[in-house]
Amino acid sequence: MSTKVTSIGLKGLEGYRVQVEVQVKSGLESIVIVGLPDASVKESKERVSAALNSIGFPLLDMKVTINLSPAEQKKNGPLFDLAIAIGMLKAGNFLQSSVLEDAGMIGALSLDGTIHPVEGMIAAVLAAKRLKLKKLYLPFDPNLPHIEIPDLEFVYIQTIQDVIAALHGQQCLPFLPPVNQTNESITIERDFNQIIGHTFAKRALEIAASGGHYVLMDGPPGCGKSLLAETFPSILPPLSKEEQLEKVSLYQLVGAPPNSLTLPRYRHPHHSASAVSIIGGGTNPKPGEVSLAHHGVLFLDELGEFSKKTLDMLRQPLENEKAVRGDRDFVPHLNYLI
Repeated sequence: MSTKVTSIGLKGLEGYRVQVEVQVKSGLESIVIVGLPDASVKESKERVSAALNSIGFPLLDMKVTINLSPAEQKKNGPLFDLAIAIGMLKAGNFLQSSVLEDAGMIGALSLDGTIHPVEGMIAAVLAAKRLKLKKLYLPFDPNLPHIEIPDLEFVYIQTIQDVIAALHGQQCLPFLPPVNQTNESITIERDFNQIIGHTFAKRALEIAASGGHYVLMDGPPGCGKSLLAETFPSILPPLSKEEQLEKVSLYQLVGAPPNSLTLPRYRHPHHSASAVSIIGGGTNPKPGEVSLAHHGVLFLDELGEFSKKTLDMLRQPLENEKAVRGDRDFVPHLNYLI
């Protein structure tokens, strides 16, 4: 018997639908995963098998084949553990209820059947919205901001038994740790209003802020170019809820929490910074300064001191509004001021 469960794959911040197809046949006990899985996805068969065995669903005399579609996209991370487990239960006739096509499942499994949050949860949630899913099963993460998206129902689960109960129509009310939802007090260290003079330059920056234009400032050392740039984010509007989620998901990819949720980000890399640190990339590709300035300001001080290679590599993000390194599209629609 074969079955399909919907999950979400990530390429940077760009999410796409992944159909987890599971087929179970009688035969020598084995689990095979195809569809360009990386090492972390291949290891999921051991996690899922141990988790199902620990909750009373041993895979005895079953040959399991798992296909992650689309097959041409490389899959990475333990994001598919929950979908694989539910697919194996359904294909093995352990689960009688149907799994809806417009319901997605994300989360990593531990060996006792507990479901844990993973890197890129917010990016996956935003992708679920774009994919027009109606329901999303996911583990609760107290470190992430409160998420409310119209037309998308969140089902927070802690164990595989919670998912089974929810699929059978039982109300799932797992214990969720309290989350502090205090309103953030906006503290601006350097305010644009505190600058005296520079009327022409301030007028240019105000026009750039209102229209989303780039600005090139030229002048002798010490005339106030850096000060104007540092105060520039203070005249930008606060980030919307969706922009805040995109900001948090980007910083989650690099493992550094943002200083503020509502204030636009200000990034100012040194001119000796490498092209990889500015554009993004590396052996395990991570976002660079261009992506981290999404919905904010990227200040390139001493522009002429940057290497020619770095400036040439900035052309593509400026023209296409995308930061692409290797096979990862970190931000599908870059929006920043430079």
